[in-house]
Amino acid sequence: MSLLSLDVSKCVHTSNKFAICNKCVEVCPVETIKITEGVVSFVPSECVGCGGCGAVCPTAAYSLDDFKPINYVFSFLENDEQLISCKTELPCIAALSAEELLSMALIANEQLTADIGGCKNCEIGAKNLPIIEERIEEVNFLLEAMQQNKSILLQEVESVSEPSSGEALMSRRELLSKEGLKKAVSIKQQFENEVAASEDIEKVHTVTNADIAKIKQKNIPDRRSLLLMAMKRASVPEIFHNIDINDISFISQKDLDETTCTNCQMCYRICPTGALSSDGKNSVINFNPLACVQCHSCHDVCEPDSLTLRPTFALESFFEPKIETLARFSIKRCDECGNFFAYKGGEVLCQRCKIEEEEARELWGIK
Repeated sequence: MSLLSLDVSKCVHTSNKFAICNKCVEVCPVETIKITEGVVSFVPSECVGCGGCGAVCPTAAYSLDDFKPINYVFSFLENDEQLISCKTELPCIAALSAEELLSMALIANEQLTADIGGCKNCEIGAKNLPIIEERIEEVNFLLEAMQQNKSILLQEVESVSEPSSGEALMSRRELLSKEGLKKAVSIKQQFENEVAASEDIEKVHTVTNADIAKIKQKNIPDRRSLLLMAMKRASVPEIFHNIDINDISFISQKDLDETTCTNCQMCYRICPTGALSSDGKNSVINFNPLACVQCHSCHDVCEPDSLTLRPTFALESFFEPKIETLARFSIKRCDECGNFFAYKGGEVLCQRCKIEEEEARELWGIK
């Protein structure tokens, strides 16, 4: 039994109570994951260990104790394998994200096949098969749009040789060796994970001081690093296409309305990957598309809705990456509080002091 874990510091609900992300809830085949007032919970014993939640989580906050997608991908490619199947060392094809599948297709020397032969008789197949089909379709669309002569076939494979689950018995000498002790510790950890995974009490994920400290770190998921590495293997297309934003699930480009933006700094402070950033004076808002994971958190905190998803995504960004400057501001010191702010004309007052002055005038009956 797999043990599902959630790194609370990576979940966008931890840093943003207004976050609308519920991708993990939508894909869970047993509906054990719940989000109540920004708090994520699930019952460990109800989890079937398919890994689907980890694949759709923009920040890769979920993980299984017995399956690491990045390790699977590297092993798959190192062994020149061609068949992606849950009958081997994969809990479910749905455990692989679009980025990981795209990377595998780009790096592999041969045509890849995704085996969906076991989905018909699988207890979670009815839920996960459409997800797998949609993800493969997205990957193939991107490969075609980028003019890569590659794709992933969907096929029902009748039989696949499964790896032996049995392990050879260890001799007394091996047992007492360093490797034997390491293995004993590993077995102990596996046993503890099995016990934890069998818990039938709902696990509510609360935030600790350690989580708060980790939130401040800006990191991109391993699968994004993998994709950026894989893109270096891709041939540069003759034409760079712009695709509809609805056709790509894991990255985006953004537009910002400078006339309504108050430069409150929330968007780039809350961005989990550092895709949005500024300078030391907070006089600009910069955007790096290749670091965006389409978590939507920046849009959720933008009170005037100044920040919007661009309707299209330029595939050129994969091949000729560049930082976009979404907005520039004239920074002045507020006459009232002395803090720096984005000046847009009129009185040299920051937004907070303007609101306070308006509230004071209303209280005193002054217009």
